[in-house]
Amino acid sequence: MSIKQTTVRASTLLTVLCLSAALTITSCGKKDKVVTTDTPATGGATTPATGGTALSASEKAQMTSAKTALVMANSAVKSGDMTKAKAQLTKFNSLLPAVEPVLKAKAGANYPAISSGIEQAKTAMSSATPDKAKAGEGLTTAIKGMTTVIDKK
Repeated sequence: MSIKQTTVRASTLLTVLCLSAALTITSCGKKDKVVTTDTPATGGATTPATGGTALSASEKAQMTSAKTALVMANSAVKSGDMTKAKAQLTKFNSLLPAVEPVLKAKAGANYPAISSGIEQAKTAMSSATPDKAKAGEGLTTAIKGMTTVIDKK
């Protein structure tokens, strides 16, 4: 390989690296945007059927904490301990502001079922006489949907 060819290749590589760095710098601090296309991007990170992409490690940790609160609430509902179930649902609600934007972006077509399940559980447990069956049904739906998002690769 001649010196001229080496210089051109090095220059091209440097240009690609600079553009990559510039894109990274300009995207710092901005929320990820999900772009759904008819065909997945190379690398398979986008899933058009469900929308969204796999979670980052920090997103996965947040989502897992929120899901754990729902699992604990569901377990308490099944055992008839509505006080504990309500406490776990309150814990979930405290985590929701951080989790919901990611959940909406990453769940894609699964989000309406997750949201509906959460609302069903909240409504069922907020009445003077909580409806255990409806609460359990809603929690189970939300947990299954969140599991799908968390397990997405």
